[in-house]
Amino acid sequence: MNYFLIDAFNLAYRAHNVNYELRTIEGLSSGMFYGFLRTIFSLKKKYRGYKFIVVWDNHADHKFDLNPEYKSGRTPLPQTVTQQISDIKKYLQHCGIDQYEKKGQEADDVIASLVEMFKGEGNTVIVYSNDKDFLQLVETGRVIVYKPKVGLSPEKFYDEEAVIEKFGVSPSKLACFRSFAGDSSDALNGVPRVPRKIIAGLVNEHEEIERVYDSLEEVKLTDFQRKMLMEHRGSVETNFKIIKLDRYLEGLEKTEGAYEEETLKSLLKKYEVKSINPAMMIDLFSSSLNIKYTDPRDNIKLESYSLF
Repeated sequence: MNYFLIDAFNLAYRAHNVNYELRTIEGLSSGMFYGFLRTIFSLKKKYRGYKFIVVWDNHADHKFDLNPEYKSGRTPLPQTVTQQISDIKKYLQHCGIDQYEKKGQEADDVIASLVEMFKGEGNTVIVYSNDKDFLQLVETGRVIVYKPKVGLSPEKFYDEEAVIEKFGVSPSKLACFRSFAGDSSDALNGVPRVPRKIIAGLVNEHEEIERVYDSLEEVKLTDFQRKMLMEHRGSVETNFKIIKLDRYLEGLEKTEGAYEEETLKSLLKKYEVKSINPAMMIDLFSSSLNIKYTDPRDNIKLESYSLF
């Protein structure tokens, strides 16, 4: 079986940002609900042979304990918007989509654990998100990251070659590389004024943070670059603990999908969405969950689609 895993909050934020002006006649914010469902529906029509699974975030206290500034630059959504999330979850459940989460864990690590469970001989797993952390999971022919279009940035499918082209290292070394490089979107400071090309060279040769630091006196660096690397070792090691995905979480909480057309009708009526037919949604998700492919999976050609 093939799987299409969706980073729920990543999609929800994008749906809100694109459709933030949408409201019902009574003034109820509806853009996130509308955009989320339209995207799911459109993607499923393209990828009928994939079992869709939606994964939700929880607050990862252990990552904030490591770095209190983690994700500090992100603006929280207003409560009038986040109220739509519970209705999105309800809608997904009643059109047959399984949902996963785990208390105290981000969707990143839950998805990583699901990928580890689902990937296998003959299976393809697509992870739908523009979060760079998921690129660690890429395995050509087995795990693909589908980065949706955002603004002027085009959509892209990442296999191992695409990851190497962008970062200069393979997916298996990406967490180490990004620990040195940092990630401004998550407020994780890297080593300043050391070029990414030099960092990529160090990581490719030595593969692990400890081995990079053990080699600093032997590799070709300027005194300033060596000094910067040494001064920021603590940040690099902390970054790695945050960035490196946990692929072996246990006790994942699953909300199993069912089929209840009346619930779908009620939610669509609440948000005044008339362009989605609940019967068609149920038919689409119930009739194509378990299609299996028998063709070789060495080289995968994926059709692309995104509303954003």
